[in-house]
Amino acid sequence: MAITFDAGSDLGFTDQVLDTLAAYGVRVMFGITGEWADDHPDAVRRMAAEGHQVMNHSYAHLSFTGASAPNPLLTTAERQADLAAADAVLSALIGRTTKPFFRPPYGDTDASVLADVGAVGYRYTVMWTVDSGGWQGLTADQIVERITTRAEPGAILAFHVGSASQDAVALPRIIEALRSAGYSFVTLAGAYGL
Repeated sequence: MAITFDAGSDLGFTDQVLDTLAAYGVRVMFGITGEWADDHPDAVRRMAAEGHQVMNHSYAHLSFTGASAPNPLLTTAERQADLAAADAVLSALIGRTTKPFFRPPYGDTDASVLADVGAVGYRYTVMWTVDSGGWQGLTADQIVERITTRAEPGAILAFHVGSASQDAVALPRIIEALRSAGYSFVTLAGAYGL
């Protein structure tokens, strides 16, 4: 299964997450907004240096459909400009493009979003199988329970690095429990042979 983390609010528990991943030898995918990367360039560089994959999570974390945020529906040109702005910031920090992986803000996507992002090289729109719920205020114990009871082969797990979530606190127990259950962890690039 694949572990993913979104980074778009504050620095939060980023260092703790990276320390845990290093201790357990797990590589993950980080969905990072351009604004977050502008504010925390050293964290982005560390993610890449430690072998984690970076995917484009937009520049400003606006809903691409307008469904989950008060912004209006973005046009094709606005969506593509947002992706390009995020990729410019991120690629300057990690030394390569974020293509072909995109995580839509709020998970808001539809056929037009897929077409627009695909047209500029984002062939994989990365959603998730299990959301930790940490961003909703769940405790670490609740997050562990939620992830371990919903895990399945091929799952994509979604976590957040921000201080509003206890995902970082739950992470060591999740890795240990899933490994004990026979799971291993892959990055999506590895799973797709990219």
